[in-house]
Amino acid sequence: MNLFAILASLFYTAQVPIGNYVGGKTLFGETINAVVNINDSSSLDFAISGDFALDCKDESYSLVGNTIVLDDVDIVGDCAHDALVDNQITLKGIVYDSQQNQITVTAKYSIATVDIVLYPLLTNPPLTKVEPKAYRPL
Repeated sequence: MNLFAILASLFYTAQVPIGNYVGGKTLFGETINAVVNINDSSSLDFAISGDFALDCKDESYSLVGNTIVLDDVDIVGDCAHDALVDNQITLKGIVYDSQQNQITVTAKYSIATVDIVLYPLLTNPPLTKVEPKAYRPL
């Protein structure tokens, strides 16, 4: 291992998801949408919709490697747990890809397992329109 690689490994910090991620997929004619909003390092909002609805705010989570783990998903009374059970959905995983800055939600609904790729929602304000009269060539 060269000196540069050693120094780089010492200063490497893992990237973490930040902000809103959205995505959707059409399966058997039904569109399934998902949203993950990372509130902070331990809380997120999680929603999936199709012919069902799951919308949970302030879910406690942990980032274990590249896997986002909903800490209370196995506890009766937790929003995500109850919504998944009520809608007969099995959450297979939520994985963050730091290289692509995307989140993949994998869930089983009915007979199908579906991967929904979520992309960062752009939150930049729209550009201000420049009036033609304001343009002056150099």
